[in-house]
Amino acid sequence: MDVALILGLRVVGKPVVLRDDEPFTDIEKEYGAVLWKRKITVASLQSRLDALGGVVNDDFVRAFILFTFGTFLFPNANGKVNSRYLSFLKNLDDFCHYAWGAAVVDDIVNWLNKRKETNIQYVGGCLIFLQIWSYEHINIARPALRNSCLTFPRICQWDNSGSYDRNWFTTKFKDLQDHQVIWKLQPTSGELEIDLVKELMEEQYGDNLRSKSQVMEKQVVRVKIDSGRSIRKHESDTSIVNEVYMVQETDSEQPKVLENAPGTVTRTMDFPSTSGCMSNTHKEQMELASVPLNFSSNFTAVDGDDPRTRIRILEEQNMELKTEMDNLRRENVLLKDRLMLSSQLEEQNVELKKELEDLRRENQSLCLSSNNLVLRLERLLLDEDGNAAEET
Repeated sequence: MDVALILGLRVVGKPVVLRDDEPFTDIEKEYGAVLWKRKITVASLQSRLDALGGVVNDDFVRAFILFTFGTFLFPNANGKVNSRYLSFLKNLDDFCHYAWGAAVVDDIVNWLNKRKETNIQYVGGCLIFLQIWSYEHINIARPALRNSCLTFPRICQWDNSGSYDRNWFTTKFKDLQDHQVIWKLQPTSGELEIDLVKELMEEQYGDNLRSKSQVMEKQVVRVKIDSGRSIRKHESDTSIVNEVYMVQETDSEQPKVLENAPGTVTRTMDFPSTSGCMSNTHKEQMELASVPLNFSSNFTAVDGDDPRTRIRILEEQNMELKTEMDNLRRENVLLKDRLMLSSQLEEQNVELKKELEDLRRENQSLCLSSNNLVLRLERLLLDEDGNAAEET
């Protein structure tokens, strides 16, 4: 689930397996690989992309995917990509059917095992995934969330992190508390609408997911039926609430929700529990418990009047306004820079004009001097000619 939510890659699908007995193909040769060394350099892929320019064809897509593999998803120390990946790119329509998220996780695990067993100095793989994974699970050196409308995948939500000393990290991990750890990521309501997340939920929970959704439908119907009745006694009201709770299926693996715990990431947690339930049982109980005992309004009206919903809407509007203010500040700074630049250019223009006038004056004086010199030379020549005539 983590790689699906963080990187937005499929986990369910055809497995990505690089077989040693994979036949060497012409397309590998075209990309610069050879039979005895089936590798493609990242530099050659970048040159290939530059040569293609703005042309977007199958060759561009294959080169770009391989470049992404070599620099982001499957990087290594030698700056090369396994040419066997091209076997998955022959038919680009089938590319999305492979479980690339699972392949990324397997690659990272292999690198970590190498590091542990052979004590290599370099660790390859998608290290940015490990970094975001730590942000999502552990509240140590966690940066702020971006004010962005792009919420999926989660890698796009986090801002840049500051630099910290290694000893600082060691101390923080030694003092790590349970409330600083999110043990299991859960998809939000918006993420549950993403196809690859839906696919993964169905793969993990299957029939249990459908049975839980049927229980939810029964709960809603029961509450709506009971809300239309006029009940005056407190005992009757309590029995109806208890009857609604009895319809719910309890989940022994349901994790406790840490509300307002220091260091936790605040998100809208209307997502399934760890057992695959389509609704958060704890949240349903809190919402039902907040319904007035006379049940004068139906179940859907409670959601619409929920103050938490209004607070969340206001927070979203507040974030949008902050984003607009930041954009206006940036534009203001750009305009100031342009004004300063224009004033500097004007000053430079005035100085250049002065220099031009000075050069013109110098040019005129040089012209006058040259003219005087020519006249003097002519006079000297004439005088010499006259003296020579007199001597003869």
